Order: sequence, then C-alpha cells, then structure tokens
Amino acid sequence: MIVTGDIYKILFDRLKDFGIKDVYDSWNPIKSHLKEEAIVIVTSTPVEPDTYWEKAFAHVNICVPDYLGEVNKQRLTALERMAQEWIGKGFTDVYDGTRYRVGKDSLGIERDDALKCSYVNLVLLFEIINTL
Repeated sequence: MIVTGDIYKILFDRLKDFGIKDVYDSWNPIKSHLKEEAIVIVTSTPVEPDTYWEKAFAHVNICVPDYLGEVNKQRLTALERMAQEWIGKGFTDVYDGTRYRVGKDSLGIERDDALKCSYVNLVLLFEIINTL
C-alpha cells in the first residue's frame, strides 16, 4: 500500500536530479518571498479507486524567484524543458512491495505574486496497483 506521504518521498528522491536543494511540501509551505529556487511537492488524496489502479495527483512546482524585479523567463523555460525530459513518457517502479506508475497530466508555467516568483507546474498522475 502506498499513501500520499510515500508519494512525497518517492518524488522527493527522484527530484534530486534537478539540483535544487530546497524542497517543500504542502504541510511546510514557503512562507515569505522566495530568495532561491525551490521545489514544492503537493500530493492530493487519492481519488476513487477503480478495479485495478488507485489514482492520485501530485503537483511538482519548480519555483524561480524574480530576478531584479522581473520574471526570469529564460530560467523558467530551461526548467520546463528539464521537467519535460525528466518525466518523458512516465515511469513505473515498486515501492514497499507495491507497483506504481507515474505519468504527466499537464505541464506549464504559473505565477505567485505573493512569493514574488514564477514556477513550472508539473501535474503528475500517480497510479498505484490496487491489491486490497
């Protein structure tokens, strides 16, 4: 059985490839203006399970602080490309004896004026084999 805390751990371990040291989650959010790049992982409650797969969505937000008061479009574009390459066609694996697969639901750039940053929003569909 995989729960949302496990999904966070799986993604946290895999996102080290981006080389961004600050990683947050929805339980410990960023509370002030962003000064350095950061990743925020937001996991949702699994939706209704179907016959074989239980599904959950996870948002991976790769945040880029404003540079000299402006959106850093060049860095956002580079990170969006990295995210596309990172997820590719998705991946499957086993965690704690349970098989799962992850695929891209959507990918885009969004803005957070309160934090003075923009971010690449990668929405992942996380499917867990329903063995119960």
